[in-house]
Amino acid sequence: MISLSPPCPSPRAFMGTLTNGEAIHDAFERIARTMDIGAAAFNLLGGLIEVELSEYDFIHKVRKESLVFRRPMEIVSGHGTISRWNGEPHVHLHLALAFRDESAPYGIALIGGHAARAVAFAVEFTLTVYDGVSLHRSFHHETGLHLWHVPAFNAGQTDNQ
Repeated sequence: MISLSPPCPSPRAFMGTLTNGEAIHDAFERIARTMDIGAAAFNLLGGLIEVELSEYDFIHKVRKESLVFRRPMEIVSGHGTISRWNGEPHVHLHLALAFRDESAPYGIALIGGHAARAVAFAVEFTLTVYDGVSLHRSFHHETGLHLWHVPAFNAGQTDNQ
């Protein structure tokens, strides 16, 4: 099934940094609350000192026990969204991270997935805010997840119809 929000009037873009042990989720939640953001996307690069990765079991519809890594890690790819859940800002973040590990092939290990928590050493980000849009999360029975609540997509229908 495809769901699709109405077109966004005009996005605003910001660039910034997170340093000195700033918790990434908390930082973006504060930004969203202060700027009254209802829908946004962000990209990250830089380094972390800690991350908690969690996995959702699609078959049994439960979240597995998290894995916590406390060490210097380089962000290979980082992408997240900001929406609303129960009226509050909700940050959803996925990361791919690399770090030195002599037991890994070529001495580099790569980990990634859903980041339940991440702590910055030095992170640069771009934030794209979609003004006039407020995405709200609600329970999706088929997946057991809280997904964006947006209208169902009808390929035969456009805004002009």
